[in-house]
Amino acid sequence: MPLFGTDISTFNGDLDFDAMKRAGIRFAMVKASQGHSMNGKHYLFEDPKFRRNVVGLANAGIPLGVYHFLTASDSAECRAEAEFFLKTVAPFRDKITLYLACDAENYGNPWLEKLSRDELSRLISEFCSIVQAAGYAACHYTNTDHIRNFVNLDKIPFPVWQAHYGKSLSKPTDAGDKLAIHQYTSSGSLSCVPGRFDLDFGYAPLAKLIVRERCGLEEQTFRFIAGRANGDDILVQFADKNVARTLKPIRDPSTKRLAPLIRLHCGLKNDDISYLLGYKYADDLFRKLYAAMLVN
Repeated sequence: MPLFGTDISTFNGDLDFDAMKRAGIRFAMVKASQGHSMNGKHYLFEDPKFRRNVVGLANAGIPLGVYHFLTASDSAECRAEAEFFLKTVAPFRDKITLYLACDAENYGNPWLEKLSRDELSRLISEFCSIVQAAGYAACHYTNTDHIRNFVNLDKIPFPVWQAHYGKSLSKPTDAGDKLAIHQYTSSGSLSCVPGRFDLDFGYAPLAKLIVRERCGLEEQTFRFIAGRANGDDILVQFADKNVARTLKPIRDPSTKRLAPLIRLHCGLKNDDISYLLGYKYADDLFRKLYAAMLVN
């Protein structure tokens, strides 16, 4: 199963973030800012609930990323919006551990509707490149129709957050390996939390960000995990348990005892654990996983 998440903005009102975590939320994307043009002038503003949402989610132990709603019609406006976005999120850099996303939708967005497919793709790539140059992980939000008709993913070398609704909750295939997040509904519900929510599934690229931040794993360890046929699924399970933090401490946290404990806790197979035990730094891997999954 993928990670269960949501994306929120001022339209969700004042939220109970601890209740969201109890409802199973394992990550969230928060609206930070937006552009707007009127009477020939380009305006930029912060989402009214941005600061409350970021602080509340971080305090609840929910990993979070942020997004900006793009309205730029040329490179100069794109840079201005990206720089405003970075300035808005800068005071909360230690709390933002997931993607900084560019939300570029041309439905009802007159500033983007006039752009060609290549022009829109170029602006999205420019925005994400500016974010990445500032030291953040960047991705872009789009939907299935946009992928098929309005952008060229091969010209946007960044992970994809794709809106794809329907009766089936299966993973969409349009973005291929670039898919990091799948927004599967705009009218979902959470137990014990009133209101309607955008709900999302997070896949291996997102899970990697969570595990890297919470466990401090190095790139060679991620490459080793990816070498397993179901390596993506293993990574998602590690991320889920890193956020849940429900593992109780044991007296002798040796690799011999941690391996079966983590297998049961993460729902892994014996073969999965055997594979991980074959890693040359297995002791370090299990020690870090155990520490990240312990009850707060």
